[in-house]
Amino acid sequence: MSVATPSIQFRTSSRSFLQHVTKLYLSPVTLLSFKLIIGFVSAYDIFLTIKYIDSLPMLELNPIGRWLMRLDSGPTCSLDQVACFVSAKFAGNFLCLSIIEMLGSWKRAAAVSAAFVVAALQLLLLGFLTSGTY
Repeated sequence: MSVATPSIQFRTSSRSFLQHVTKLYLSPVTLLSFKLIIGFVSAYDIFLTIKYIDSLPMLELNPIGRWLMRLDSGPTCSLDQVACFVSAKFAGNFLCLSIIEMLGSWKRAAAVSAAFVVAALQLLLLGFLTSGTY
């Protein structure tokens, strides 16, 4: 007497998994999440710039930022004297998010990829800003 054992076939459908990942990656929610990360880290960076305005000339490591602060230089560092610097930070963030948004309406995959890279760099910046080590 032979007992028939049912053959269990495990199908690993890598194609359907790849389609699922691609659908998730190209989702509008994914792009929005990346843009929110970019925006929130940028806002936090500008907040810290204003909060530590007195020690900003000593703490700022970006040579372009130092140059912008020298454009408004005076005897002491105040909010008026870093107007170019803060304005440039805001304008750069706005331009970056605007380009990602326009790219998203034209080529979604390119927009998500660009937003992913910028968001990853922003998270590295957040780690640097919150670590307290220079």
